[in-house]
Amino acid sequence: MPTAVLSRKWSRFQTGACLCISLRLVLTPEARSAPTGEGELVLTDPHQVVTFHLTTNPQGQLLYRVRAHGREALLPAPTGLLLDDHDLGQYPAFGPVHRARHYEEFDWLGGKNRATNDCYAYEIPVRSGLGPAWTLEVRLFRDAAAFRHLVPAADSPRHIRGETTAWHLPPGAVLWFQTNLANHEGIFQSLPANTLPASGALRMGLPVTAVLTNGITLLISEARLLDYSGLALESDGPDRLRAIFPHDPQGWPAHGPIASPWRVVLVTTNLDPLVNSDVIPALCDPPDPERFPQGARTDWIRPGRAPCTWMVFGNGGARWARQKWFVDTAAALGCEYLLVDGGWQTERWGWIEPDVDLWDRMAELCRYAAERNVGILVWHGYPEGRDDGPGLTRPEDRETFFRRCAEAGVKGVKIDFFDSESIETVRVVEDLRRHAARYRLLISFHGIPKPTGLNRTWPHELTREGIREQEYQLWSNLPLEHYGALPFTRLVVGPADFLPGYIRPSLRKDTTLGFQLATTIIFSSPLLCWPDHPEAYLESPALSFFRRVPTVWDETRVLPPSRIGRIVALARRHRGEWYVGLLNCTRQAVTIPLDPSSFITGPAECTLYTDDPDRQHLQIRTGPASGERLSLQLPSGGGAVVHFRPTPLRPGWP
Repeated sequence: MPTAVLSRKWSRFQTGACLCISLRLVLTPEARSAPTGEGELVLTDPHQVVTFHLTTNPQGQLLYRVRAHGREALLPAPTGLLLDDHDLGQYPAFGPVHRARHYEEFDWLGGKNRATNDCYAYEIPVRSGLGPAWTLEVRLFRDAAAFRHLVPAADSPRHIRGETTAWHLPPGAVLWFQTNLANHEGIFQSLPANTLPASGALRMGLPVTAVLTNGITLLISEARLLDYSGLALESDGPDRLRAIFPHDPQGWPAHGPIASPWRVVLVTTNLDPLVNSDVIPALCDPPDPERFPQGARTDWIRPGRAPCTWMVFGNGGARWARQKWFVDTAAALGCEYLLVDGGWQTERWGWIEPDVDLWDRMAELCRYAAERNVGILVWHGYPEGRDDGPGLTRPEDRETFFRRCAEAGVKGVKIDFFDSESIETVRVVEDLRRHAARYRLLISFHGIPKPTGLNRTWPHELTREGIREQEYQLWSNLPLEHYGALPFTRLVVGPADFLPGYIRPSLRKDTTLGFQLATTIIFSSPLLCWPDHPEAYLESPALSFFRRVPTVWDETRVLPPSRIGRIVALARRHRGEWYVGLLNCTRQAVTIPLDPSSFITGPAECTLYTDDPDRQHLQIRTGPASGERLSLQLPSGGGAVVHFRPTPLRPGWP
């Protein structure tokens, strides 16, 4: 008989009470501990939706398989860590399986205000041939399966050569992916999985989304990337992908215990639970209560909006003589911040002059901004040798930079140009997070691959790039299909600094004003940077929208017309107000129905932001919201925003 111990406790977690339940179960320590080709170990989540199957093939290789909703999600594929001369997935012998029930809720900044960690956590001790003992840890959620390899510390350093982990998709799957492995700024595209070439001819960065013929949509990514090289995928023939580590192709040394990042597969039957999945951050550690006493609600972590001095101005936007004008326009736009981007650390733009200290000028700007309720964020490059300022490759330079920022009154930093996910870069990024937290500075990263949920551990990381965003509109043109793919691919795994909301036609390219307005809802981020000239917003008929649009939300819904790469329809709630953003990412006009009764329960006002037939102007209409269905016509590359808000009570009204 298996034995179980149940413990229940109430703990004060972040800003509210959190019920944490732990159930530890030891499962059959004998017969099922070493599955073979004739049998398998089957694990499931607390709600019996997802099952994780372990077995071995005739060659003795450990295989895993995932099913969800009674359907195949992933077919049998190998997993194992390549450590020194050993393949830890070869000839495995299992010990007793331990199971624990995890349940917790935690504060979140993004598309919702609370996230949930609800899973069974399994620990499976393994011996693999002559290799060291290790543990396969598996966590199963209602909407996901995740696993990782844990190896205890050894007396001498070891070398990780990679993994045998692979993914085998059911027939008929269609993949959505991008191929830039340096900073993940590739264009998302689709491909039938049965056309994947062999021998690694195609490489793709994470995440990768797959649409299956059985009604399942799955997303492959990784979580909790720490002290390990970043994962990417390469093709291995039709319907098959395998793990690669492109930034450490010869492997990397390991000192102390080894914990691989989580290999995560989100499994859903529609796009709403995909977009709303909490699994990636739930697999990461909670924030340190000494650094973040209220977690994501810690008082110095303040989401907001900011003009960016580099966008449309280049490095010349950092000219010292222009900075107070930028602060004034940020205040006029109702922005919480101004981002002083690249160029401010060079003599060319007037910050550095004889008998003038650079940091004295920064302190002067911070004081001027504070008087106008604007905080200053500053940019810094990571590599050495650039013409727009020094780098941060030396630990002592990082310490000096963060200390001087805090002394000057800077509120946050943006660090740029990593272009790698090597283990060295991963360690540097963690060190930068730690330094920023020590000095109570917000942080964002550019020129860097995808997020892996660590903004739970470090909630002061408000956003990052790792995406082909609208900066590219300055010199090229983002495909409409790319816009339509991002909410169901890259944005699932974390917020992105997408730079939504262009105003001027020369920068909108194939999109309309309605489309660009909707991107501010759909590509929302706790730190939202405006890309266009500040005066373009101040002169816009939608100025009141830009002054008040939220950057964090209480709830997000994906509406039924949504389809990857074609139509995006998202509704987001902030307190009692709903914002619905619609994007037509096709080459044909479409009509999208909208039922207001889904968003209003009493007297309310509705403001419609739609495209004028000439595609160059915005129609704005405000009136009482009724229960009648709306029918919104969107041209190709067009969009709309619908804003519902409770009717304000007038003085003297009952």
